[in-house]
Amino acid sequence: MKSNLILSSAVFALALSACGEKSEVAAPADPRVEAIFVAAEPAGAISVIEARKNPAPGTGITVIGRVAGAMEPFSKDFATLVLADDTVMTCERNPGDSCPTPWDACCVDPKVLSASRLSVQVNGADGRPIDATLKGVKGLKELDQIVIQGKVAPGSNAENLIVEATGIFRKS
Repeated sequence: MKSNLILSSAVFALALSACGEKSEVAAPADPRVEAIFVAAEPAGAISVIEARKNPAPGTGITVIGRVAGAMEPFSKDFATLVLADDTVMTCERNPGDSCPTPWDACCVDPKVLSASRLSVQVNGADGRPIDATLKGVKGLKELDQIVIQGKVAPGSNAENLIVEATGIFRKS
């Protein structure tokens, strides 16, 4: 009886200590998504803003930026992310700002933000985005600076640029 009381107290104390904390157990990364990450930084990367100037569907492109520009820059269901230009003033760059989601760039004018980001997708053999998230793969997280190598997706234009990634290099 006494040992049950001690055990119950210990379980209760452990439960209380976890209150308010998010506890997510990361699922193993999908090998199709892990395979897209490269060990060496691709050369010749241009900024997101530069990439948006004249995107030609089907052409090769290498772009540098940060995972940012949206409240949730990673899709939970597909291998896609939002890449923002390095010049976007995300909240952690503002001294004293304690925004819990600095990557959303909520202080940036929406028109400026819209013109400073693009979408990245990792496609499977069927030409559609892989049904696994990029978040957490090889440590990838919000605000990381990355270099994307790939091609401009069909239907892309200066207002809506989508890059089909063939390589992702995580700088930070």
